[in-house]
Amino acid sequence: MRIGILVEKRYLAQAQPAGLISALGAAGHETVCLDPEASAYALEDGRWTEKLDLIAARGRSCQLLSMLGWAEARGVRTINARSAIASVHNKADMAVLLAEARLPTPRTFLGPVPELFKIIPLRLYPVILKPVFGDNSRGLLLVHSPGEMKSAEWPEPAALAQSFIANDGRDLKLYCIGEEVWAVRKPSPFGLAANGGMAREAKVELVPLTRELEELGRRLGRLFGLELYGVDCVESPEGLFVIEVNEFPNYTGVPEADRRLAEYVTRKIQTDFTGLRIRDKSLKI
Repeated sequence: MRIGILVEKRYLAQAQPAGLISALGAAGHETVCLDPEASAYALEDGRWTEKLDLIAARGRSCQLLSMLGWAEARGVRTINARSAIASVHNKADMAVLLAEARLPTPRTFLGPVPELFKIIPLRLYPVILKPVFGDNSRGLLLVHSPGEMKSAEWPEPAALAQSFIANDGRDLKLYCIGEEVWAVRKPSPFGLAANGGMAREAKVELVPLTRELEELGRRLGRLFGLELYGVDCVESPEGLFVIEVNEFPNYTGVPEADRRLAEYVTRKIQTDFTGLRIRDKSLKI
C-alpha cells in the first residue's frame, strides 16, 4: 500500500505521525510525506495524489485543510476527513457542539479580553484564556482575577475563556482509534492541584477504562466525525468535564500505539467503512 502523510513541519519531531510512518514501513507499506507549506499546487493538477491509497493528515492549517479537501474531491480516502478536522479547529464552534450534545463542559465565554472581565462572575475565577484557533496547549493563559483579566496582554482580537476546573493536577485524556478507546492520566498544562499546589505526580499513567468513558469517547467521535482523536477531560468533585476534542494526537501512554494506528490505516484501505463518502476517481476539477 502507498500512504500519503500530510503533515505540518511542527509535528515531524513529535511522536506522531513519526510512529505511524515507522510502523507502516515495518509492515512493508510505502509512505510519502506531503508538506502543505513546501510546494504550490494547481487545482487541476492531481499528480500529487496519484497512486495514493489513503492520506493520513496531522495539522489544521488552512493550507493543509485545503489540500485535504482537494484530495477528497479526487476520491482519495483520508484520515481524518477535512470536515472532521475543521469541526474541532475552531474552539468556539466546538464549544457549541459540546453544549448542544448536553455534555458537561466548563462555563465558556467569547469576546475581546478587555470586555470579558466585565461579564465573567468573580466566583468563576480562575479562568483559562484560549486562542479560538489554538492547539497543542499553545497560547493558554491562566487568569486569577478580573483585574488580571483586564490588564492581560492578549495578541488576538478575541479569546475563548473557560472556568478553570480544579482537580488533583492531572487531566484525564481519552485516546481513540476508531472504536477503540484508552484512558490516560497526565499532568495538567498548569500543574495545579485543587488545593492550589502542584500535582505530586507528573507521570503519564494508563488507567482502567470504564464503560462510561468508553461510550463517551465513541460518542464524541460520532459527534465530530473523527477517527483518530483525543478528548481532554477533567475529573472534579462535581463530576467529569469535557474540555475539548483534538484530532490525531500523540497517543502518549497508549500501548503499541504506532502498530495500532498502522493497522487501523491499512484496515480502512481494505474495507469500505460505513458512511465514508468516496467520489469517483475520474472526477475532473
